[in-house]
Amino acid sequence: MKKILFAMASMAILICVSCGSKQKPSPRSSVWGENVDTTTAVKKVTLSGEQVLVPFKRRENGLAEVQISLNGTPFNMWWDTGASITSISSLEFLKLLKEGKVSESDRIGSVRSSYADGSSGEEDVYLIREIYIQGKNNEHLILNDVAVTVSENLEAPLLVGQNVISNLPKHKFNDKTEEIEFDKE
Repeated sequence: MKKILFAMASMAILICVSCGSKQKPSPRSSVWGENVDTTTAVKKVTLSGEQVLVPFKRRENGLAEVQISLNGTPFNMWWDTGASITSISSLEFLKLLKEGKVSESDRIGSVRSSYADGSSGEEDVYLIREIYIQGKNNEHLILNDVAVTVSENLEAPLLVGQNVISNLPKHKFNDKTEEIEFDKE
């Protein structure tokens, strides 16, 4: 049984390596260089009503968890005012890629990111065409053309960062009702 599993795993690795080696990305000259301006990428923010109430769950780490759709695919993400940019792990990125929700042509550059544990690393930045935040009573918020970093760490948390938060209308957290209250300005 172990030999069969080993043989199957070996074949899978060979198939992945052989297929991947034939497909090389075309060289691109970066318009932005290595320092992509991720703060100005949000082009449009839309509220569907005068007030949008977005449900959240407070996590043990103190952050709020909100369901957000990236190009139509829902994810649970942490609302992190300490994160400068919205970030997803490579696992979620692969899901979006597999579903055809993003492509390599959406890559807009790379940035050097600093992490909460003090380490840092280079991360690719992709443009997400639509971030959809579902509220109660069929209300919602939509942000268009948002820069998102992709962490190579498969276990990295999904974070809603300041590049989204600072572009949203005035809002406050109501911990009693577990809602973020957004008011149209």
